[in-house]
Amino acid sequence: MHTRLVLLAVLAAQPASCKSVDCGDGTTERDGRCVPSNETVGTALCGPFTELHGSQCEPSFPPTVCDPATTEPDVDEMGVTTCVGTGAGGCAAKLACPAPTDGKQTICGQIYDFETNQPFAQAGATGAPCAAGATTGPCSLGIKAFDAVAFATNPAAATPLTTGAVYLDDCGRYKVPEIAPPAGPFVALALDDAIAGSGGTTNPVGVATPKGTNVATKDLEAFIVRKATTDGWGSTPSLAAGIYAAVYRGHRTGSDLAAGVTFTIAPMSNPVAMTADPARDFYFTTGSTNRTTLDPAASATTTDGTALASGANLGEVYSGAGGGLAAGCIWEIHAGAAVPGSVFIQIFRPTNAPSMTCPL
Repeated sequence: MHTRLVLLAVLAAQPASCKSVDCGDGTTERDGRCVPSNETVGTALCGPFTELHGSQCEPSFPPTVCDPATTEPDVDEMGVTTCVGTGAGGCAAKLACPAPTDGKQTICGQIYDFETNQPFAQAGATGAPCAAGATTGPCSLGIKAFDAVAFATNPAAATPLTTGAVYLDDCGRYKVPEIAPPAGPFVALALDDAIAGSGGTTNPVGVATPKGTNVATKDLEAFIVRKATTDGWGSTPSLAAGIYAAVYRGHRTGSDLAAGVTFTIAPMSNPVAMTADPARDFYFTTGSTNRTTLDPAASATTTDGTALASGANLGEVYSGAGGGLAAGCIWEIHAGAAVPGSVFIQIFRPTNAPSMTCPL
């Protein structure tokens, strides 16, 4: 007991400057803080573009600060911020698409003319934001967001999702910001003429994408489909009943189109049981550069990479077969539905076959 008291007295007599932090059992002092004594800190714990400073992971470079008067921050999937100019910049300029931080979703992309597969832009476009009242070109359009499942089930009763102010410019670039999350798993964008009787820029057109939280969905292709285009397809498939259009891209990214693909259908309850149904799929004339004329004898996509289908519904899923896919690849599987009076357009890309890696 006497020895213990002496030891305590010696410890108490040590200068206070030897240790500025007195840590309890199971902890140790590190850089002036008490941390668990078994805590391991190493550079491997620091994320991309950060490095270890003492026990803290700090940015490797100074934070990017964009000039709010002339630019807008755009953060990619690696967390790298690029300052994108908000001036006109011409149609080749990138449109900033920052992710929201309040649990919502932003969707951005380019509008294309479905017939020609070319960007839909006003003649002489400079990238100027649209003003109300236009009756031609991209500025004549309106875009609304919907719960895709609710819209496909009962479009007449579907209520648009709350969004921020939709951006459109004369290049056909668009941004639908701050989309409130839908109840279902997908967000649909519906494009139509903004002004009834404006001359009919497009039939109603829909595209869909998975919903997300604090996500910016970039480069989602949207389309116009002119009345003259659907009139050229004839009465089958029927626009009145709704047309499902499958566009096959040859790679996971990019815009190249895949020829030789046959549209396939499976029950939602058994999505691997894909089969073709020649009574329900339609393809364009071989060698055609535009999606204008259907070939009743065709059984696969031509150079336009496109199939039209009738009778699409939420009880089924859709994919493709053929098209010269590399080993390890299959076509994506998507749900979809035909909405009366509208064209619903779905992009299909190669993806990994089970337990394999697709190199495309």
